Amino acid sequence: MNKPAGQYLLLFTPLLIISSKFAYDTYFGDTSWVMDLAGLQGKKEDVQQQQQQQQQQQQLPSHHPKVVEALRSTFLLPPSFNLPYNLSTDPAYLVTSHLGTWKFIHHYITRMFAGERGGFFVEAGALDGQQLSNTLWLEQELDWTGLLIEPNPYSFHHLQHKHRKAWTSNSCISTNQFTRRSTFASFETRKGSATPWFAKGSTYQLGVTMKTSDGLEGNDGPLDEGGKYFFMVHCFPLHSYLLALNVTTIDMLSLDTQGSEVDILKSIPWEKVNIRVLVIEVTDLAHFQTDLVEYLRGKGFVLVGNFLDYVFVKKGDSAHSRLLSHGDWYIEAREEKGNIIFTHFYGKQIQSENNDK
Repeated sequence: MNKPAGQYLLLFTPLLIISSKFAYDTYFGDTSWVMDLAGLQGKKEDVQQQQQQQQQQQQLPSHHPKVVEALRSTFLLPPSFNLPYNLSTDPAYLVTSHLGTWKFIHHYITRMFAGERGGFFVEAGALDGQQLSNTLWLEQELDWTGLLIEPNPYSFHHLQHKHRKAWTSNSCISTNQFTRRSTFASFETRKGSATPWFAKGSTYQLGVTMKTSDGLEGNDGPLDEGGKYFFMVHCFPLHSYLLALNVTTIDMLSLDTQGSEVDILKSIPWEKVNIRVLVIEVTDLAHFQTDLVEYLRGKGFVLVGNFLDYVFVKKGDSAHSRLLSHGDWYIEAREEKGNIIFTHFYGKQIQSENNDK
C-alpha cells in the first residue's frame, strides 16, 4: 500500500508559486504562449496552428528529469488536507450528480474496496471533482487520496474550489510515452441549462474520435447547444505523474477521456506500474469491446462489469475476492473449445476468438 501521497511532495509546495511560463521555459525551452494557455479560447484553426508549431519542439519521454520536475513544480497542485470540503448542496446540482453510469460504478467500488482504507486513485476526466465523481466516496469514506486530472480550465477552476483531498492537475494524459500539447474542444451551454456539467464532461481532444452505438465517429452530437471553444493543454504520460508523486501502485484508475482511453492503456509501462482496478468509459454500447477485454486479460485483468463503463480487476487481487463474495452483477470469462465466452449481467453470452497462442 502506498503512503498518503500528501506526504510525497510537501517539500515542493513552495515551488508552486513559480509561474507556468517560467517553469516551462526552464524545463522545455521557449514557450512564450504558455501564460495564456488556459485562456486560449479561439477558432479551431488558430488553436490547431499553435499546436502544430509547438509539436515541432522536442517531445520528452515519460521518465525524463525535466518532465518529472515540471510536474512537481507547476502542474501538480497539492491536496487540500487542511481545508473542509466545499461541495455543492444545490438540489438541482445534486439531482444530476449521480445519474448515468455513476450508480453502476459505485456499486462495484463499494464492494471491491469495502473496508480498505488509505488507497490511491487516479481519475482522468475528473470534471469539477463532485459531479459524477468515481472517487469522491473513496476519499470521504475510506480516507483515500490520489490524483485528479482535468483538462478543461473551466471545470478545473471549479475542481480547485471543492477542496478535494487529492493532487489535482489541469492537464491531460498523453496517448503515448512522450509529452505533448493537444488541442481540446469544449461546449458552451445555454444560459439556464439544467445539465451544464454534461456539456463540460464532453470536452474532447481534437483528432480523437469516439465510436458510438450507431456506428458514427464523433464527439459533438446533440451537446453542441451553444457552440464550441478551443484551448490547448499540456499532456504527460501516466507514468510521469506517478514518478513525480513517487507512486508505483494505483489502487483504482478511472479513465473518462472521450475516446482516448484505449491508447492511454496501451501507453502504460505495465512492468513499472501496478494497477489493481480499472474503470474505463466505453461509448459504443452496441458492440462488446472484445479487443479491449482481451488486451487487458493479457495484462492479468478480469472483466467484472460492463455498462457505459467497463470495470476490470486484477485476477487474484483482494478486490476481486471481495467482489466474488457478493456475486451480483459479476461477469464470467471462460474458455470453451478455443474461444473465450463472456457472460455479462444481461445474461447474454458473447463469443470471441482466442488470441492467446
